[in-house]
Formats: sequence, C-alpha cells, structure tokens
Amino acid sequence: MGESKYSEVQSKETSDVHFDGVLVQEVTSQTHTMNRDGNDCSEEESVRYQKRGAGVLCGVLGCLIGGPILGAVAAVGGAHATQKDGCIGDSARAFGDVALSVKDKAKEIDEKHDIKTKAKTTSKELYTRTKAASKEFFRTSN
Repeated sequence: MGESKYSEVQSKETSDVHFDGVLVQEVTSQTHTMNRDGNDCSEEESVRYQKRGAGVLCGVLGCLIGGPILGAVAAVGGAHATQKDGCIGDSARAFGDVALSVKDKAKEIDEKHDIKTKAKTTSKELYTRTKAASKEFFRTSN
C-alpha cells in the first residue's frame, strides 16, 4: 500500500567523517510521517486521513452526479479502494490527498476571511426572518 506524499517529510542528518585525512560530510535521509498538526504520527494514522479524504471526496462527487444513494455508495467505495494495490488504489489515495489539500486551503481561506462565522451569522438571520415572515403570513401563535 502506497504512503501519502501529503504526509511524508524528509529529514536529513549530517555527520562528519574523516576519510584519508579529508573531511567528508555524510548525509543520511530519513522519511517519517506527520499528522495534520505537524507532529510525528504512525503510518496507520496517515492512511486513515487519506482514507477519510477519499471517502468524502468520492461521496460528494457521487452525490452531485447521482444523488444521495450514489453518494453513499461512492464514499464507501472510495474509502475502501485506498486499501487496494495497483491503479485503483493509487487513484483513490490520490483522491484522498486532493481532499486533504482542499481542506487545508479552505481552512486557510476561512482564517483569512472568517467565512465560517459570516455564514453562521447569515444563516441564523435568515432563519429568524423566515420564521417571522411565516408567522405573519400564516398568523400562528408560535
């Protein structure tokens, strides 16, 4: 099973080695995975993020194309496909990486423009106005 390029981090360590009186710097490279917060994590945790991302992206695309039933089937299929080897597994893991990148970009945009708070405030205001208009139109006591 391939590892997510999204969560791989290369670290290089150098050490001095003397070879026939010449100082040679030996560079060793090591790959480790990082979680969403930038802390070291296990490969299983990294794969779990990828699996969720693939499930969400496939589910959303399936829902847009064929409705909620196809969306649910696509979400389960996309998440399951991340465990497969070969072309299908690679594609599903790539979908997971894309979904994680989209999530990070959306979070960055929200932090910059405060969209989440604005949307919450606007939806509450819309609900209040709709409820008031409904009471007036139907003349209910609630």
